[in-house]
Amino acid sequence: MKSLFIIPGALLFFSTAWSQVETAEMSADFKEMSKFGSRASGFEGYQTYSSGIVNGSQFFNPNWSPGTITTINNEKVGKNYLFLFDKVRQELFMKWKDSSVILLADKNQISSFTLNTDKAHYFVAAGTYDPSNKGNYFEVLVSNEKGYTLLKLVKTKFVKADERDIEKQRLGDIYDSFQDQVTYYVSFNKGLPQPITLKEKNMLKVLTSVKDKVSGYFEQHPENTVDESFLVGVIESINS
Repeated sequence: MKSLFIIPGALLFFSTAWSQVETAEMSADFKEMSKFGSRASGFEGYQTYSSGIVNGSQFFNPNWSPGTITTINNEKVGKNYLFLFDKVRQELFMKWKDSSVILLADKNQISSFTLNTDKAHYFVAAGTYDPSNKGNYFEVLVSNEKGYTLLKLVKTKFVKADERDIEKQRLGDIYDSFQDQVTYYVSFNKGLPQPITLKEKNMLKVLTSVKDKVSGYFEQHPENTVDESFLVGVIESINS
């Protein structure tokens, strides 16, 4: 098995902040993390940091989480590790429990991984479904090998506060932020994913072969907000 880890010198953290990441500490530690980010990966967005508080997070979960990695050789890693998934760079960091040494998992060796936060979240290499979409990870919301699989891609970008935006200043929106761009996809029988939105008209168009089931689900849930949970319900219903 090829090494699952990339350990260049810049990835050995010289601050204990990363081994003690807590939600309340993320903003305070941001300046230190920004130095690491730009130096290790060339991610220039970190260098635009300016304000004392940052809304949102570049991490899927701001705390180190237990989980597992499945390699391309179907080997599982994770029993003694904690994980941190960077949504901006689509990178998975890992460390031994009670250790300050941080490792960067090699994307070329990852088939899938899980993060156990409020529940188990399952991610797969996007190239598994779409060979042209390398380097990203889909979160699998609904899985069905012979039916419809629902995938979620979150790409996060760093947005610097705009001091010239008078309206935002008036509303008190004066902070830099990490902003998520969420795209949902459906894949039938492991086929090429198609984007789908949280709109009835679009769902009917994308799921045209089962549009009667889609319409039926909307009719059965007229008061429900059409959000991610609703879309999950639609896909689960047409698979049943």
